[in-house]
Amino acid sequence: MPEVLNYSIIGLEDYLISFESYCSTCEIQKYCKYGKENPFSVKINCGDLNRAKEKVKFDQLQKLQKKEDVSVTYEELLKKVKVNLQNIFSQIWKEKVKAQKDEIRCLDTNKRDAMLVAQQGQDWWQDFNSTIKIVNEECEKIL
Repeated sequence: MPEVLNYSIIGLEDYLISFESYCSTCEIQKYCKYGKENPFSVKINCGDLNRAKEKVKFDQLQKLQKKEDVSVTYEELLKKVKVNLQNIFSQIWKEKVKAQKDEIRCLDTNKRDAMLVAQQGQDWWQDFNSTIKIVNEECEKIL
């Protein structure tokens, strides 16, 4: 059963999510850039997270303003805006984890069986998703 990843505050609005629990010695891990001494980690800035949410709100507001009648107030439009945090978290996952697949051999289908990579990636994503939700809640307290 997957564990929630370790996270820690590294600045006023910065969190570090560490994949240290995944850095175990195995035949493929020994070729990885990351290990127990230097675990793979992802830096999350609360400001960046907040800006991503605000961008989604802004984009949705622009679309709604084009569709809705001009008599609809700004406050009414804001009530119709829905921010899908999963999409934001997924984008962070793609940019900060999946993009590093050359350094993380167990997520690279060129280095490992695609079925194993898919399962490993799913486990990592579930743990990352659980952890970033907690980080997001902490960030909302700060901002």
